[in-house]
Amino acid sequence: MPAAFDAEQTALSASQEAEAIDRWWYRFGDPQLVELVDRALADSTDARTAYFRLREARAIRDQSLSQRLPTGNLTGNARIQGGEQFSGVDFMGSTATAKSLSGAFSPAWEIDLFGRLAAIGRGARANYVAAAYDYHATRLSLAADVASALFEARGLLVQRNDAAETLRITEELAATSRLGLARGLVSGADTARLESDVATARAEVVRLDAALHNARRSLLVLTGRADAPVSSLPIEPRLDIPPAVPAAFPATLLTRRPDVLSAQARLAAAAAQVKVDRLALFPQFTLQGSGSITRTTGMLGGTNGLWSLASGVTLPILDRPRLMARLRATEAQGQQAVIAYEAAVQAAFRDADTALFTVASDRPRLAELTRAEERSRFAFEAARQGYRIGLTDLTTLLQSERSWRAARTALTIARSQALTNVVSAFRALGGGWDPAAPAIAPGHEPVPLPVAADPPANIQTPVS
Repeated sequence: MPAAFDAEQTALSASQEAEAIDRWWYRFGDPQLVELVDRALADSTDARTAYFRLREARAIRDQSLSQRLPTGNLTGNARIQGGEQFSGVDFMGSTATAKSLSGAFSPAWEIDLFGRLAAIGRGARANYVAAAYDYHATRLSLAADVASALFEARGLLVQRNDAAETLRITEELAATSRLGLARGLVSGADTARLESDVATARAEVVRLDAALHNARRSLLVLTGRADAPVSSLPIEPRLDIPPAVPAAFPATLLTRRPDVLSAQARLAAAAAQVKVDRLALFPQFTLQGSGSITRTTGMLGGTNGLWSLASGVTLPILDRPRLMARLRATEAQGQQAVIAYEAAVQAAFRDADTALFTVASDRPRLAELTRAEERSRFAFEAARQGYRIGLTDLTTLLQSERSWRAARTALTIARSQALTNVVSAFRALGGGWDPAAPAIAPGHEPVPLPVAADPPANIQTPVS
């Protein structure tokens, strides 16, 4: 992996860098963004599904680890029997009844002589660690999706307001043209052209209204409020200057990107599974014990106890071809895990490098587009003033208006993209979580589903 990214980066202090990465949405200084992200992390269906997947992974881990513990069942029996003598010598009376109570306990324990059970434990822990990183990856992506959707909605609202202003200007020009047509100063073709521009401007406003509605609905879905009215989500026509992205090195992706860490954990789990399947060819030693007690009432009643201790060994013979085939399949899966980890590292570097380079290129691009918008607006104002006093023809006026409109739209889109590009950079750098924190941080657990019988518990990420 290269030692540095190609793009120029902004250096921050250690505390600023930690804050900028771990809780990057606070860096925008946007209360609505913070509220929406926090709500999505608590109420979104994706966040809650990821939480219960983590609980499932924890239970599977505990189930696998329990294989190292002894097994055994406690059984009990109660019996009553009777008999009646119809003929012959009466030794015990005409009738006899006997009752008996018995209990037995039979534990068994596998002696992990070659480390098979230890390998099972390592694989179970690694799979759980991978699930914990998947949990963080889901929340990281969710926060980035919410921020991108919010900035997209704001950009659409700004474009909608610009389109409304364009409609107002074209209606004003059309009204002036109709007045000139009535006085014989403007041709009917010029008036028709302006009225066509009015209809086009109205259609653009309608299109942007629909796009804005859809963007707000998407935001509500992301925050777990899919059935809420769109009017409950206010959107402001603001496109702020994005914050600086902290400096980072490619090597930090190996410890910050949860998808890379998840692939690494799955590689460890695959290696553990290869060892488990290889050790399945070895003998397995077990200790078995049993103890029982029986109490019988009646003429021949009494209490008896019995215990035993035995050891056993199991060596696969006829099953060996099947076990060898399974081992070969597991080794192939291990190679796939190696390739998956390599692909995750390469994808992480690609995402981070392209995102940082895009953010770096946004600064000069926005500066040039701002200059273009200012000059085209000045040209339009001059052309409109000249048209009013008869120094500029209609064609020049329309060309300058369309040039300004295009420059203004390009600037609005670029400002919105600059914000979403910064969000993409934070996502690519693995921002949005603390790698040193538990899998589920206290106070940030997703809300349980209504069917949950107990509140979520903190789940610590295993280190081994």
